[in-house]
Amino acid sequence: MSTNTIEISLEPYCEMTVSGMIAPDDRDPNKLVLTTADGCQFRAAPLGEVSIGAGSRQWRVIPIMQTDGNITRLQIVAEQSPRTPEGDRFVCVGRTNQVSRKHNSVSLKIERLGEPTIRPTLFNPPSQVQSGQLWQLVAQRVGMTLDIVEAAQLDGQEVSGAQPKALASADPKTVHEPRNLEQLAVCASNRQKTPEITEIARAALNRELKERDWELSLTRVKEPTWEWEAQSLLPSELRARVQVNARTNVARVYVYPHQSKSSLDRSSIPVDGEASVTPESNRDPDRLIVTPLGAARGIGASCFRVQIGPYEIVMDAGTRPKGSDPLPAFELLDRPNLILITHAHLDHIGALPIFHRDFPEVPMICTHGTREIAHVMLTDGLKVQAAQQRQGNEDFGQVFTANDLDRTLFTLQTQPVGVDFSPLPGLTVRFIHAGHIVGAACIYMKYGNRSILYTGDYNTTSSRTAEGLKLADLPQADILITESTYGSDTHPSRRTQESDLIKAIVEVVQAGGNVLIPAFALGRAQEIILAIRTSALFHSINVPVYVDGLVREVTDLFQTQLELLPTSVQNFAKTQSPFFSEKSSPRIISIASPKERPLAIAHPSVIIASSGMLTGGASIGYAKILLERENAAVFISGYTDEESPGRFLQSLEPGSEIELDGTALTVRAKIQRFNLSAHADRVGITQVIHRVNPQHLILIHGSQSALHELSRAGDLRDKYWIHIPDVGDTITFGQAPDHLSKAQVARVDAGQEFEIEIEAEFDGAWLRIADSVLEDPRWQHLAATGLLSAKWTKGGLMLKPASHKSMAVESAIASGLDCCAVCEFFDGYLCRGEDSPLYKRDVDPTAKCPEFVRQVAAVESPPLDVDAMAEPLIEGIDLDLDEDE
Repeated sequence: MSTNTIEISLEPYCEMTVSGMIAPDDRDPNKLVLTTADGCQFRAAPLGEVSIGAGSRQWRVIPIMQTDGNITRLQIVAEQSPRTPEGDRFVCVGRTNQVSRKHNSVSLKIERLGEPTIRPTLFNPPSQVQSGQLWQLVAQRVGMTLDIVEAAQLDGQEVSGAQPKALASADPKTVHEPRNLEQLAVCASNRQKTPEITEIARAALNRELKERDWELSLTRVKEPTWEWEAQSLLPSELRARVQVNARTNVARVYVYPHQSKSSLDRSSIPVDGEASVTPESNRDPDRLIVTPLGAARGIGASCFRVQIGPYEIVMDAGTRPKGSDPLPAFELLDRPNLILITHAHLDHIGALPIFHRDFPEVPMICTHGTREIAHVMLTDGLKVQAAQQRQGNEDFGQVFTANDLDRTLFTLQTQPVGVDFSPLPGLTVRFIHAGHIVGAACIYMKYGNRSILYTGDYNTTSSRTAEGLKLADLPQADILITESTYGSDTHPSRRTQESDLIKAIVEVVQAGGNVLIPAFALGRAQEIILAIRTSALFHSINVPVYVDGLVREVTDLFQTQLELLPTSVQNFAKTQSPFFSEKSSPRIISIASPKERPLAIAHPSVIIASSGMLTGGASIGYAKILLERENAAVFISGYTDEESPGRFLQSLEPGSEIELDGTALTVRAKIQRFNLSAHADRVGITQVIHRVNPQHLILIHGSQSALHELSRAGDLRDKYWIHIPDVGDTITFGQAPDHLSKAQVARVDAGQEFEIEIEAEFDGAWLRIADSVLEDPRWQHLAATGLLSAKWTKGGLMLKPASHKSMAVESAIASGLDCCAVCEFFDGYLCRGEDSPLYKRDVDPTAKCPEFVRQVAAVESPPLDVDAMAEPLIEGIDLDLDEDE
């Protein structure tokens, strides 16, 4: 497929033409200024020789701008010859970073080949501009700022062979002729070698795979590397990934293994001189064996070996945060055929570069979101590793190198969530949305007659950055491996915890103090930022929020990858930046250098910084100062390891001492913990267990107390064979744990029944239920509101949780009236109609507004899916009654 010149206008670039005279500055002759015809003066920084004091000329420049949109300096590229007739114009292609409706402006992130990234702010954007989109813009200089006059959205366009896109004027009444813009785009892109980069990528594909027709995805830039996903347009349907280093023009290609190619052939290749072993003897369709290589009877180094049918599959490859043994027990692996990754936290992915170094031919697969985040997390892990080695910390040996990381990220494949795929013949795999963090997934595998579900980390409750795991998405499986982080706890209301956190922050800063929130860089920090950004209480005070450490890099990724986030965040981004914003209230400010940290705590402020457990990162530096201030506070926002400073801090009284990073401190600040966990609690875990209904239940990723308390919850021991294995233990399907007696095995095999007692009354009946059922977390969840709805079904009495809200919705629907309850914008008691005066407000289900639109389908149940909530509660709580009773 040939590449025409229009392709180059779709790659990131920026350039500006300005007419004026360059002369020495009257105040400092060693500096130059460019003076325009309208009297504006700009600092001039020539990149080469320029004519000084030779009259007004037209210049090609790169504008350097403040965040408020004012141009402060011009990098002079060259004199423009011949002159262009458009005047002082700015032309760019970039991804929108922030959109401010209040200031009618948009900020872009433009990554230039071999040059620093620039972030211009332009005014008068089209109304349809949203954060995270790719736009081609033309702006006219108006004084010291730039106003957009032409715009074209480029997201979704094919780079190759694209036709010219007419540029819509910022004023929709007129359309400008795009010809001059295209000419400028061609000139600018030629200077930045974009056609050359793209042609290098195509040539590499042609050379490696002997095919010439390729469809390339939109370019993804992580300086200095440009990357495309490539799909062959020929019947072979080959998939590949191609990268080009823009500084060296060196390309490399990774070919996705074709599904029709037998991976069994790969498994029979001798490794390290071992004899070839055919897997024919392992084709038993009932073979299913699990061996933990990490995260057993503790948290850290999550990794599991699964032998299913003829295959050896690895799930996760994490590291332990500290200690002399950071890696999983990879030595127990034989010849793995595949590794699957649940999410990008280091305790689940930190050892992946080591695994790939040891087993370079083994395919690695995760979700798209996990791969994007893995780049940030693993790169930071490499930096931390190097820093610890420089400090002589013996607990941190070299885990992997930069080359290991580069090769891993390049060959890490992705698959969508919720879609079955077959990476090996006969093996079905599915990623299931886990609700833990962005990109997190549970892993379901099936071969022959056997199936297994590994949860990774998950949350059944939605957060601001991840929708919760939906129980209806979970299939039944023979073996369930579930995390148990909070197996002994029940979480308080997340909304209440957020509200309490905001109130506590406001109380401290209004009294003139500072608040430090140590937070996990991935997920938790962004949730807190969003909670602050959307808090009416916080909007009433003028206090800045500073973001530091790895939090800054992850948040920047979220800002440019909004498609990874829930719809609610994407909708919020339509009107304003969801994260960084120095112009909004409150101001969210990124700390770019350690030198800026003293300024952040020189006045009342909020600092959100990693690490969340105070084990490293920027949060330690702030804590060393703020812990000794009586008017300051340190608010812990979630899980802390038992041996971490963050956990120890929570147990201290005012005036106690703590050693932090080798410094002895007297604690005078207020210390408080808020539970904003991204893990399911005991109720959520037991719901998942009963939904999957396994024969073998393997409890991992939790403290000893959490694991054993969870194993005793409700009727779990009567329904499942429960395993709490150590590293290296094996669990074979069909073999009961050794600690179970024959009677216990028989009871599990027979299933569970319970009796109830009915006491008739004049106007109803009492159902007396056994204590063992009442103690079941599912029953406790069912009865939490004190309201139940009951319905006879198939000879059983179905009980469902109810609330005053859900009953009001049911009543409104049953009325048959046109009201909010049957409006298509009614969503969990909130109005989602942007044109409605009730938008984003809690609404009365019986209310109605002028924007009412009836749902297309007849509504028979409330929008809050009570049936789905009750589904995992049905088994073991259905009351199977004989009609005679």
